Amino acid sequence: MTETPQQFRERLSQEAVAWQVRLSSGAVSDAIRAEFNHWRQQSAVHEQAYQETVQLWQQLSSPLQADRQRRLALAAAAQQLRRQSRRRTLGLAVAASFVLLVMAGLFPDYLRHPLADYRTHIGEQTSIQLADGSVIHLNTDTAVNVSLSNQERRIELLGGEAEFEVAHDHTRPFRVSAGHTTTEALGTRFIVRYDGSGGGNVTLLQGKIRTAAPNTTATLSAGQQIAFHADDLGTVQTADVGSAEAWRHGRLLMNFVPLKQAIAEINRYRRGQIRLLDDKLGEKEVNIAVDIQHIDAWLEALERTMGVKVERLGGWVLLGG
Repeated sequence: MTETPQQFRERLSQEAVAWQVRLSSGAVSDAIRAEFNHWRQQSAVHEQAYQETVQLWQQLSSPLQADRQRRLALAAAAQQLRRQSRRRTLGLAVAASFVLLVMAGLFPDYLRHPLADYRTHIGEQTSIQLADGSVIHLNTDTAVNVSLSNQERRIELLGGEAEFEVAHDHTRPFRVSAGHTTTEALGTRFIVRYDGSGGGNVTLLQGKIRTAAPNTTATLSAGQQIAFHADDLGTVQTADVGSAEAWRHGRLLMNFVPLKQAIAEINRYRRGQIRLLDDKLGEKEVNIAVDIQHIDAWLEALERTMGVKVERLGGWVLLGG
């Protein structure tokens, strides 16, 4: 499949970060450096991606200082370890630590639920048809396990968001668990979103469902939504169904929300995170309609319409007043 310009830029940014990690490991051979120089000289765009990465690496803005401090601590540890006798082995261990750090920052989805039955990475969406005829639509950065037996159909949502189109089968209940919360449905369509640590919500698009937590139970009708926490449920609310299922059509819709909330939602779909540098800017109320495949176009519109300063550093985007 042909890359879009945005995908090409993001791929080069990821490659540039990988090279920076490798070059900073303290164990760089002449062959590796020659390979790096070949990559860097392929085009002016490659060189630009690398220079942006170096700039980010050395001069991180305040929202990224915690990551920078961790890198500096690792670098200090690396210098200390290199003085010890097992220099080569320990140098490789330090390099691995750098790689894990960058993986955790840029590719957290690759480290989460690697053994799940089905999963998507950041920015990906897919649909799965089960043997019973039901369909699961996985949103960005989502992982599920599937178990179909003669007694029940059970889906474990490990994290992320999924829409379920349930095939009718009165002999086998269809249950979706997310943490300690379980939603049961027969012949219905609903969305479950789960943060992976106990919180989330269930939105019913069609039919009827029963959602249960250890301390409470609720029944939802079409067009309703309920939030859940580690051990209990919130109150049943009327759902903005159009916004809740907009991702199924490649869009994000949010009305009258703080900009920081809109950015947090957009960041679920973008590997290079968008960071707000101005707390007051984050509190401004916005309405957004974003094409998931063209988030940068929305950023450009934000710059024009709200006078927001947009600064790009590699795959990251910093927003200031």
